[in-house]
Amino acid sequence: MKKTTMKDIALQANVSVATVSYVLNRVDNQTIPEKTRNQILSLAEELHYIPNLAARSLANKKTGLVGVLVHNSAYMPPWKLYAQFTFIRALEQRLTDAGYHTLLYSLGTDHPSLNIIVERKLEAVFLIDVHDESFYSISKHFVEGIPLILIDSMIEDKLFKQVLYNYRSALQNVMPEDLSQVCLIMESFNNSLLTSFIQDSLPLPEKAIFKVQNMEELNTILSEGIYKEAIVINEFIGSCVEKSGVFARLSVLCNCNCPEMLGEDVQKFIFTGDKSATAFELMQELLHRPDYSKQENNRYFVD
Repeated sequence: MKKTTMKDIALQANVSVATVSYVLNRVDNQTIPEKTRNQILSLAEELHYIPNLAARSLANKKTGLVGVLVHNSAYMPPWKLYAQFTFIRALEQRLTDAGYHTLLYSLGTDHPSLNIIVERKLEAVFLIDVHDESFYSISKHFVEGIPLILIDSMIEDKLFKQVLYNYRSALQNVMPEDLSQVCLIMESFNNSLLTSFIQDSLPLPEKAIFKVQNMEELNTILSEGIYKEAIVINEFIGSCVEKSGVFARLSVLCNCNCPEMLGEDVQKFIFTGDKSATAFELMQELLHRPDYSKQENNRYFVD
């Protein structure tokens, strides 16, 4: 099948190729009637037009590439894999619908490629569940004007925006009055400040807070049977805990958007906000706000 070109669209719309190019490449300094613009966009969809990314880059000096950087390790527990997958999938769909191309890149834990932002001329970068040491290395290579948005990570720097679930509010929502027989079981986040933020949200002793990296650690906790009640972050961990039958009362914060995998007797906290939508809208705002480093708010909590 012959690939559709801008010339094909121009012929059917009875406009010049330049006009089609202005519309499809989002050139804002041209006055084009809204009816014509909508007709061109409709024809492009109808004819299955696939944009030439290199040509678009030359036309507007933008690549249309957005990077999603994820740390990779030898073993990733299923709960972390699925939480990241659901977020990346939702974000990628929003980026695609808006005309961006997503570059998913795995950062090695030992020697991450720190020049990725510059090498691929990314317009924005999302960095997920970042290791503290790697983030500071990457931030040194930060290119001014390219938003770097942290997901599920926290840092005391107003230049870098952060999007994360409001775990503090959620934990207070499920917290029982008597905490003497309660423990917190959570996944092991790579970011130490986020971990501290979660731990400080509940007045529990350190010995009652468990950060699990794998099933073996989780099974060890369950076999001890010290506590009667548990609050769990992540429904995949919560499902394993529920099946064990160890706790008389179980509350689970659902950060994978899969509450249906838990039984009726489990108290579920479901985040109603959309983390991918918040991250995408923040990126759009930052791309049009070159002075965003002066903004006071650098953390966007999703309830």
